[in-house]
Amino acid sequence: MFIKKDGTVFVFCSSKCQLNMLKLGRVPRWTPWTQAFRRASGATVEERVEAPAAEEETAPAAEAAAVEVTIDAPKGKDIPADLTDLVDKRLGPDLSRGDLEKYYADFLRDSAFKHSIVNAARKAHPGKTITHIEKSEFLAWKDTSDGRHVFKAWLDGQWQKVKGRKEEPEEEAEPPKAAKKAKKGA
Repeated sequence: MFIKKDGTVFVFCSSKCQLNMLKLGRVPRWTPWTQAFRRASGATVEERVEAPAAEEETAPAAEAAAVEVTIDAPKGKDIPADLTDLVDKRLGPDLSRGDLEKYYADFLRDSAFKHSIVNAARKAHPGKTITHIEKSEFLAWKDTSDGRHVFKAWLDGQWQKVKGRKEEPEEEAEPPKAAKKAKKGA
């Protein structure tokens, strides 16, 4: 709650809203994520129909399966350096930038990654349907212990594929017989 000297009372839902209006001088009607903008554009739903309790239990599970989540992850030169360093260390120091980006894109398509980041987003925003995950949320997720664990597990799987591709030499060369060295002072 913020009260001006003239007696105007502002009630903010978060510090983000307060700072945007008071410090940055943004007009709520022109800021897309505010309720005032939704009212001005006519995008609000006036009434919600309450569903029985039995339907509420089954609806989130069905809704979660049906909703397609888009993940806005950094691409190209914006790929986080710590992830590229891990790929470089694990899969080979001589990888080109294109190969790094290919491995990174494969990681973004991995189902374990998607499952983990969507669950993290659901925990961060309980009760909301998750349809879009922003870059900032992705960067925050990758720094969590779960994010690091998922990425390293994926890297281990990729290492097994890379390791399996290399051909073993068919003939094992016998090591040369070394002559015994004389001890010092003998």
